[in-house]
Amino acid sequence: MSFATQISSGLFAPNNIPSSKRFKPLNMGSFTQFSAGLVLRAGVKVPGTLSVQSHPSSKEVTIKKLFAGVDDACGFSAYDMGWIARIPHAHNPELGPQFPQSLEWIVHNQCDDGSWDQGEEDAQRVCSTLSCVIALKTWNRRECSIQRGLSFLKSQRPLVHDKLTRDMEAILHRLLQEGKSLDLELNYDESFVQRICEQGQEFLQSVSNDALDQYPTSFVHILEAFHERANWQHLLRYQSSGGSLFSVTLTACAYMHTGDKKCLRFLNGVLEGPLTKPNKNRHFRGLSQLLRLAEWLEHLGIERFFEKEIEQTLIQAFRCWRGNAAGSGSQKHLESFKDSALLFRILRRHGYEVSPDVVHQRTFCDVKELSLASHFLFPTESRKMLDSTPIIDVANEETTFPWYNIMHRIQHIEYMTKFTASMDFISTSERSSILAFAKSDFNACQKIYQKDLQHVMRWNEECGFGRLGYARQKDVFCVFTAAATMFQPELSMARIVWAQMSVLTTVIDDFMDTHDSLDNLRNFCTAIRRWDPSASELNDDASILFRGLLKTVTWTAQCASAVQGRDMTASFRAQWERLCDAFFREAEWRLTNHCPSLEEYVENGITSFALEPIVLSTLLFLDEKIESAVLDHPDCINMCRRVFTIGRLLNDIQGFDRESSAGEFSWITIYMKEHPGTSVEDAVVEIRKILNATIEELVEDVLRPRAVPKRCKRVFENMMRILNFVYRKGDGYSTDAELRGHIKQVLHAKLE
Repeated sequence: MSFATQISSGLFAPNNIPSSKRFKPLNMGSFTQFSAGLVLRAGVKVPGTLSVQSHPSSKEVTIKKLFAGVDDACGFSAYDMGWIARIPHAHNPELGPQFPQSLEWIVHNQCDDGSWDQGEEDAQRVCSTLSCVIALKTWNRRECSIQRGLSFLKSQRPLVHDKLTRDMEAILHRLLQEGKSLDLELNYDESFVQRICEQGQEFLQSVSNDALDQYPTSFVHILEAFHERANWQHLLRYQSSGGSLFSVTLTACAYMHTGDKKCLRFLNGVLEGPLTKPNKNRHFRGLSQLLRLAEWLEHLGIERFFEKEIEQTLIQAFRCWRGNAAGSGSQKHLESFKDSALLFRILRRHGYEVSPDVVHQRTFCDVKELSLASHFLFPTESRKMLDSTPIIDVANEETTFPWYNIMHRIQHIEYMTKFTASMDFISTSERSSILAFAKSDFNACQKIYQKDLQHVMRWNEECGFGRLGYARQKDVFCVFTAAATMFQPELSMARIVWAQMSVLTTVIDDFMDTHDSLDNLRNFCTAIRRWDPSASELNDDASILFRGLLKTVTWTAQCASAVQGRDMTASFRAQWERLCDAFFREAEWRLTNHCPSLEEYVENGITSFALEPIVLSTLLFLDEKIESAVLDHPDCINMCRRVFTIGRLLNDIQGFDRESSAGEFSWITIYMKEHPGTSVEDAVVEIRKILNATIEELVEDVLRPRAVPKRCKRVFENMMRILNFVYRKGDGYSTDAELRGHIKQVLHAKLE
């Protein structure tokens, strides 16, 4: 019996895990099986699960063909080939290039005038030609092709003299330095060449190593110019699942420095097929249409099947945005404000560093696109906009309801119903294929969610939480929130941990809120600090809670320890100790009628909102290992604090009437006490200022490069989406009647 099957076969079963398997690191392949163990029952795969198919379906192939042209547009230029061809053989550089077919491509695609990439702008052709000449010279191949290339370069100097941007100068400086080391005859003492080198070097030196490490996407269009300075191993965190790192050139650089196997696989894919000149007359779907297609695939929940195609589209889009430093592409594809706002929005969403200047252009702009783009502004940018001209509200939920206010699966269902009318730039049969593929994947994933739900419901019953009359029963709701955000089929373990931790925090919160004996509450907190399964001083309710908590947290900690390769038990216990201490402090305030200061309340309330065990436990069950340094990093700590604050403030706003009637304190009641004469409405205005500012800060954390990996940042984003959606009209967690329709859609209703 496999480790994964042992875990899935029991609800707790910590003693069933062989000691030899405990606390040992699992590689990513093992981890996939480990997560899938909660989807598998006795080795039976859930039928129809698209994500684990070994071969793409016909509909998937049809959708991939819609991106035809994007590879030629950004991933198969002569400039890129020059970089690929310079990569030495992985096992022995004396054997020559790792990709000899790239040298053949270079030779076969040299133009009659000695250049490469004919038809591009003059400066682009110079970069491409120099890149290819360097590749040939590196391996001393085709001297005649080298000389023809050098002749072209010498003839182009007058033509590009006034056409070089700062970015182009940086790249040319890097190439010229490499050419000089290879003894290419380019008259390096000529004033024009010296000026390029001086200005390029000046710019490169102006960029600090810290800036390169913290904001590498700001330099993605010229990152090869920082060849030796860039931390390529660190940059691999931005690598797509297909293996590419922003562009073909940067993937080649990354492979040179790291030998990464995913980079190698991607580069091999680039070189597949016959070595012919790119077909300039090949049909090219407008870049804006490709971006819209990519966005729609995301809104339908199937973007994970097309990551390589979407990544290539984003690379091309970013090069267009930055004026095409050395890659292919052209600004002509983005002539309208609508295209530019779309590009800003999508690039920001995927972590690229782009300026919001386009959002401030108010003349003849598209109001809908402006409003959509405004939801991706960072705090200082948002204030700048408000200080200039307010955004015009448009009567459209899509534009007035920010992306971070809706859970993914609910959005997917809504977009499926609008799909046919909105995708008017592709054929009816193509639309039908995409919609059928999305619905089929949704239904297959839903079967996995139902397995997750059964697991959590059995666990809840075994714990005895249903016998606690005072406790809200939220097992179904908690699985719903997990499935509606972490919808990918392979994340079953993360969803189950999320749901179980959510249920635990709820029933313990209700216990602390409804019991009036401080001694009983204190005994419960003491038992948690001691973590002693033989605790005998607890009453019946407390005993049920403690046994369920002890078993669940012990099981989860053992699983997390196996996945992460280190003992996580102390970390789990510390989280629950902090939470129960915060719960007890609030109970003490309530039972002694003590009103804390606003500062005391906020500091304690951020913890007592009980998101820490949910978020931090879930982070450990994604498909990657999380180092302790990441969890302890200020970036992670700040993201935790912000999402906890958002939850606390939303709860205090929407739950004010209910909690006031129960005699409980909230931010609003304490603020009104400390500011006599303030009305409830005025207090809500003040709390919303803090709330909105915190949301903007977390949005920036999620969208900008941080020490926290992308997939982990998605957990914080998911929690923000859940909180904003559940509390948008009231306290949807305590009274979830309005959400029952959504629960049915996500967990039970099959899409036809």
